[in-house]
Amino acid sequence: MALEPLLRLRQRSGVVRNLLFCSWEFSNRLVTTQQNVQQAVRATGDRTYKQQVLNWLTKAGPFWTDDRASNPDDYFHFDGTDVTELGLGEAARRCLIEIAAGVFSFSGSIPAFERAPVVVHHGLPEDPIGDVAVDNCWTIDDLTEKTIAAPESWAQMLDSAIVQFESLRLTDYIIDRLSRNPFQRSICGDVLERLRVLNRIARELSPGSSLSARGNELWQTFCVGDKAWFSDESPNDKRYFKHELSFPDPDDSSNKLDCTWHGKVKIAQFRIHFEWPRPVDQAYLKVVYIGPKITKH
Repeated sequence: MALEPLLRLRQRSGVVRNLLFCSWEFSNRLVTTQQNVQQAVRATGDRTYKQQVLNWLTKAGPFWTDDRASNPDDYFHFDGTDVTELGLGEAARRCLIEIAAGVFSFSGSIPAFERAPVVVHHGLPEDPIGDVAVDNCWTIDDLTEKTIAAPESWAQMLDSAIVQFESLRLTDYIIDRLSRNPFQRSICGDVLERLRVLNRIARELSPGSSLSARGNELWQTFCVGDKAWFSDESPNDKRYFKHELSFPDPDDSSNKLDCTWHGKVKIAQFRIHFEWPRPVDQAYLKVVYIGPKITKH
């Protein structure tokens, strides 16, 4: 279902839960010629999924229709369709009164909404008032970036990463050593960029932990060559720093993980150590350390 990635993001992020509005009517809108949203969700037969989606769309909200913006000339249309009582119309109304607003569109919909901005026409076609450029996104990554503020501390950086990168598992103890270093926005930005790429690679792993064709392309781009963002430690450093490169397993306190693969940030020689290869049938890639380079001679 197209709602699954959106549902997962809502569960991870309180910000998204509070800022992603829908209408009370959304669950009754047709998604096929024969089914509306509620019927399509029920037809999946997945009880947990059904409960979570219907609770969101019919009870929890939030619903923009409960706090509808007003406009004296209340008619908005897009591509020949009246959108006055749709989310696109509400976003346009809010933009006109200088409230930051945009829309999320489902990829592959008909008509296609994979464009930004979406230009909404204000006023009757025969008596136009003006156009409203409404910001639009159609991928979960874009929605995440638009709703999450830039971190102002290491703790906020880790919170942001946990929300954004669903295929990574950042261990709770990362903050213990990271917090000993002064926060720097430049390092924070580079760390998040590398975690974003690592998340993309992790997404391309099969249950058997083999990379897809796209995953192999990412690997060649970011993990091969002298200037690669990610690499393994040298044999000598693996031997000399064996203890320092061993980290507690967040899923099993009696186990240690040898995490020699790492991402590299040039500023202050920061490193991001992670488990590689990912064990078969493990749903996420474990990130165990973010901080200054460990293997300093």
